[in-house]
Amino acid sequence: MINFAIIGRNFVVDEMLDSMRLFDDINLKAVYSRNFETGKEYAEKHNIERVYTDLDRLAQDKDIDAVYIASPNICHEEQALKMLSAGKHVLCEKPMNATLEGARRMIDAAEKNGVVFMEAMMSAHVPGTEKIRELFSQIGRIRRVDLSFCQYSSRYDKFKAGIVENAFDPTLQNGSFMDLGVYPVHLLLNLFGMPEKINAESLFLPMSIDGQGSMLCSYKEFQAILTWSKITQGYLPSEIQGEDGTILTDKVSKPTVITLIKRNGERQEFETLAGKPVMYYEVKDFLAQIKGEEMSRFNELSLMEAELMEKAREKMGVDFIPKA
Repeated sequence: MINFAIIGRNFVVDEMLDSMRLFDDINLKAVYSRNFETGKEYAEKHNIERVYTDLDRLAQDKDIDAVYIASPNICHEEQALKMLSAGKHVLCEKPMNATLEGARRMIDAAEKNGVVFMEAMMSAHVPGTEKIRELFSQIGRIRRVDLSFCQYSSRYDKFKAGIVENAFDPTLQNGSFMDLGVYPVHLLLNLFGMPEKINAESLFLPMSIDGQGSMLCSYKEFQAILTWSKITQGYLPSEIQGEDGTILTDKVSKPTVITLIKRNGERQEFETLAGKPVMYYEVKDFLAQIKGEEMSRFNELSLMEAELMEKAREKMGVDFIPKA
């Protein structure tokens, strides 16, 4: 039995806990909250035994084997290093770190302490991503890739009214690129590796928070255009265009429905989740690593993600510093 602690309380955590409950060898043991009353309320909601308001005490709890971190981005490294140094496995929400150097520190700490670290990136684990790769042979030479995640934020209306919540606070390393742009970046790297060169631009809102952006990635034989936004709602699928056909995917964050369209119009659609919730697959791979299965490719991808995003932020001027 693997006893889990949870750091963070939001809808993403609720979805993760629903997936964790599908595994008989996971026990939800503790939750961390800066406020005891809100932590207690969340623990009671999810039938979790212990509540911590002190990270050091959580790290010292020998009953806890693994920790899921879903706190604001700026907290990830400090919290992960504390738990890894205490000998606990860590599953950390994306993006794991704002810098390549910081990402390496987290992965190195896991190796040093003989535990598992993994970024909770849905697209790296769902079957849909491998289905896309499998279909490459049917679309000929790839020439163009368009990956997009544009989702009007539920917090944007408050931001426009002068109420700044976490999602629009640059000091927490948030913004459209970190929150949403990370998804097309990671899927691109998973499928095609590091581009030869990039250009990137952002549209900034008051406080210098990036509301949306785009990136042009150049490869030897094709170009990839990545777009993301927290201030508009997109409806078009993402696509990979080859000379003989095109692959469509419904969501870059969690490729689920994959469609192959040949140049002659022939069309096939593939449902890939097999009745499982989308986060089931990352939990499954995390547990497999705890049990000894070698899956270093996931951390290698996360390091590539951190490197490319750091380069893109420099081009866009995203520095997490509020300005008038």
